[in-house]
Amino acid sequence: MKTKSFLKNLVKGAAILSVAVFVSSCKKNDVDSSGSANVKVVNASQTSPNQGFYLANKTVVNGGLSFANSSAYITTNSGNNLVAEFRSDGSSTPYATGKSDIKNGSSYTVFLAGDGQASRVKIYEDDRSAPASGQAKVRFIHLSDAAPVNIDIRRASGENLAANLGRDVATNFMTVAPGVLSLNVYAAGQSTSLGSFNLSAFAADKTYTVYITGSTANSISVRQITQE
Repeated sequence: MKTKSFLKNLVKGAAILSVAVFVSSCKKNDVDSSGSANVKVVNASQTSPNQGFYLANKTVVNGGLSFANSSAYITTNSGNNLVAEFRSDGSSTPYATGKSDIKNGSSYTVFLAGDGQASRVKIYEDDRSAPASGQAKVRFIHLSDAAPVNIDIRRASGENLAANLGRDVATNFMTVAPGVLSLNVYAAGQSTSLGSFNLSAFAADKTYTVYITGSTANSISVRQITQE
């Protein structure tokens, strides 16, 4: 009987420990007190007011971030299940909220995407390694609610740079030659362009993100930022 009682208590104790570990692993704002990460913040929401950005209740960007503008990289908390919030200037209520694991020593770009009720926080890990010598490096991110869910991004020559790119999805970084990049955006697999866009000249030895935004057919646009 003692053995049975001991085993019963052992199983009960293991179950309690398992629940405790699970709860701990799911804890909101599980900040790594000895870690940090670098975060670049971008307002890709065309109709939003100026924004501030907050991570795990810590101010990262203290307001003033208007559409198509971005911050420099800012050192902030790393950790698990961190709450990320955009807040309109002068408001303590989140304009858009998300959660993410932020790894110690890594770099991320955070976007406010969408407009109105569709506003959302999207976070992408960055590759800040140098491009091949004399070349540029770029990735593409589809953040437009007006464009089809899946799009193709092609050079003016017709060459695909990103095929069947899903909404809120980023491509890997790829190498491109320096200079102006002329793009067309299509519904995936289609031949009727949603718009033609000329991006500013890419400089050698620089890394870029190009993102597609816009919540109406007439407001679809392509923007670029430098990852520095």
